[in-house]
Amino acid sequence: MKHSLHLLFCALLLPPPSAAISNCNSPPLFLPSKSKPPPHPNHQDRSCSSSSSIRSSTTILPVAFHRPNKASTTTSIHMKDTNDPSDAATYNSFISASVDISNAHVSHQGILSYQRSARDIDINLRRKFLHHVVLQPNNGSTNNININDSSSSSSSIQPILLPPTQLSPTIKARKPSPSGNKIAIFLKSDHEQMIEIWTEGGSKLARKISIPLSLHGDICFDTSWFGSLEWNKEETAIVYSAERKTPGTTSYFDGEKKRRDRAKKGTRMAEEEPSSIDNVGATNTLGYGIGENWGEKYVSTCLLALYVVHVETGNIGKVENVPGGDGDPTSLSESTLGGFTLGQASFSPDGNYLVYTSWDAGGGGNMPKRLGSIYCYQRHCEIYQSSVKMLMEKLASDEVEREDVNDNVNDDDNVNDNDKEEVFVCLTPNDRLARSPRFLTGGVESKLVWLSNRKGFDTHGGTMGLSSLEWNADNGAVMDSRDDIIEVVELLEDDHFPGLFLNQLPGEPFASQDGRYIFATTQWRSVTKIIRIDIREGKVQPISFNLNGESETFASQALLCMSNKGDAIVAQSEPNSPAVIGYLSAASLSSLDSGSMQERVPSSIIARLGPIAATSTVALHDQTSDNSLSYQVIRVYPPHGEVKVPVEGILLLPPEAKHHPVPLIVVPHGGPHSCTPTSYIPSYAYLSQGKAGTQDVKDVVYLTEHVLERYNDSIDCARVGVCGGSHGGFLGGHLIGQHPELFKVAAMRNPVTNIATMTTATDIPDWCYVESLGLGSYDWSKFRGPTADDLAIMWAASPIAHIDNVQAPTLVAIGSSDNRVPPSQGLEYYHALRSKGVDTKLLIYKDDDHAIDKVRSEADHWINIKEWFDKYL
Repeated sequence: MKHSLHLLFCALLLPPPSAAISNCNSPPLFLPSKSKPPPHPNHQDRSCSSSSSIRSSTTILPVAFHRPNKASTTTSIHMKDTNDPSDAATYNSFISASVDISNAHVSHQGILSYQRSARDIDINLRRKFLHHVVLQPNNGSTNNININDSSSSSSSIQPILLPPTQLSPTIKARKPSPSGNKIAIFLKSDHEQMIEIWTEGGSKLARKISIPLSLHGDICFDTSWFGSLEWNKEETAIVYSAERKTPGTTSYFDGEKKRRDRAKKGTRMAEEEPSSIDNVGATNTLGYGIGENWGEKYVSTCLLALYVVHVETGNIGKVENVPGGDGDPTSLSESTLGGFTLGQASFSPDGNYLVYTSWDAGGGGNMPKRLGSIYCYQRHCEIYQSSVKMLMEKLASDEVEREDVNDNVNDDDNVNDNDKEEVFVCLTPNDRLARSPRFLTGGVESKLVWLSNRKGFDTHGGTMGLSSLEWNADNGAVMDSRDDIIEVVELLEDDHFPGLFLNQLPGEPFASQDGRYIFATTQWRSVTKIIRIDIREGKVQPISFNLNGESETFASQALLCMSNKGDAIVAQSEPNSPAVIGYLSAASLSSLDSGSMQERVPSSIIARLGPIAATSTVALHDQTSDNSLSYQVIRVYPPHGEVKVPVEGILLLPPEAKHHPVPLIVVPHGGPHSCTPTSYIPSYAYLSQGKAGTQDVKDVVYLTEHVLERYNDSIDCARVGVCGGSHGGFLGGHLIGQHPELFKVAAMRNPVTNIATMTTATDIPDWCYVESLGLGSYDWSKFRGPTADDLAIMWAASPIAHIDNVQAPTLVAIGSSDNRVPPSQGLEYYHALRSKGVDTKLLIYKDDDHAIDKVRSEADHWINIKEWFDKYL
């Protein structure tokens, strides 16, 4: 029998390390999605969108920070398929409604472009579609409008949507120039990497640039973290990150001719001496034939370098005067072990310098083993500047041969000192964490701004500050001009700014025309919000608007891009509502009262995107207008634990709950230093149809029991299940082991089940120490296995310690290529349950990793999970 289900997403308000939090016995707050929250006992008015930050109740340590997960900004529908009521049809409807937007850009001609990604189950891939929207003021005019012309400012617009175009899978990146007049298309096939330069707004293919195989490895297109892909202001050059050229290797049994043939096809030029071509017997040696990678999702990312391509001449050059580069006198080895990984690069306004982020890959003494990077925001990194004056001059020459671009640059035997590039400079020598450099060019002076944290943090996520340096066109950054605009939040207080929770600043432009305000997206408790930062005053103000009406909303909102004039293109979604794309004018953003946290900004909708069918096997019935799911943000104040902080969750309610009690699925998220926001997540909407191991468990139980009591007319307290992935699966194992009387069924996705056996097999061994042994327990300068005492503590903090108590039927799903949580974790737990006679089921996805997010794997395991709950709830 199938049932409608409640979903409860749990999160927790958390202090940073050393923060003192007073005992709080305040009653729980229930924050309906369409109503204003009740007043807090200690404040005149307390709203969900303007108080302290949250972490998941699944968090292990009471002093850990949270980071927002990457969530789908998609459009939600409630599906009732009367023709095909199968789970596959329902899943198809929810997943097809998903709207994942990236690479938004507004040209100087007022053309908005963005990419939408859509799952295709039939081909097991994500398809990409390019959309264009003509933006014009809503004044009845049909003339060609330039929204970047200050004379055409309007608080609302009348968009003209053009039909989307599907992008070829060979297109790996599309980067418009600042004006939009030029567009760079990066293509990759099995044997070639190429850059196409389109001009005249993208209507003319002006140049095709083939990248020599001998120059570098694969380009890194992950611009959300490591990658670089930025134009200079003159629109003549692009900087990008790519894998450093690896050393040539040969077998002990390769002859001289074979070695030279391999060199021609590989990474070394055939005319080099054999002694420099061959690392005989190093084919399977780490650092030579085998690269040391950055873990989960970055298994092909090892050591990134910076390259500049001149779009008019087609010349490409490597930036050598960088830490770990050929211009670094401390760099002595051709091995890819050690060194630095370089990314997030931008040209200075004058085009003479690059500023970029450098991650210690072993060359800085803080990373003896490269640890997993995705969702791990505590990895040591710094901001550098490097002069590219000479390189740019050489790239601009039509006479130089491409292979000779880097010759003589920083070559001591051929270049006079006056002709060398300036030595690279570290701009953040006292910051443990410094990343995402951006330039502000509005106003009188140019500034460099970046995300900073001097002390850093041991947990995988935490708050960042915002710092700046004045910029001089002749000499670069003015080192004695540092201004810490936004301080790292050390003590979280209710109804105050919780700190900057973001991994990168938006791409340029992201500021008002005068350079006073910059805009970004950050996590503000359960809500993802757009904020305005006053550079002069150091004040942070959330931007309040609602694309779906005039009422107050707890929707999550994100900044997609800005025009050069300062207009904002935004997205908004809710757990029960699709992501829509909207517009905020520059005038309304700049005129906000800096002292008001509630002032509403006028907004208008640009596009409501319809579903894209994910499969041909079942019919798609679009019922986006039937928005019958509802949600509430719930806050409670547990009395237990050393740190008294509120716990917050999101309750997603099906319409059937109004008529009879339905089951409840508790969904603690992974991380644990992350947050489930109030945005549309199609898999969770689909389910609605149908100290480590101590305080975090108590938090979830307290909130669950409170919801069961508060909603006893809507929820059947005898039918409660838990569904979690990664650390959420860790919590699921604890909940069914420590509270078998409450949680009657479980689904665990790549769960951590035994920290002790995970420690030396994961890409994040630091997590195992910090989350079980406490802050400061991991030595970043060394790599060692745990002691016997460490292992005992880790085992006691793991779900496996409570396996004898488990009675709940449990589904376990694992990705065989998981580098984050070894598949052995799920296998160990499954076989332990099976030996006990507990009803259990194991799903194995051979070609998938930690996220289980390949299109078919994602669909298969979520449908299996729903059917598991249907069977046992």
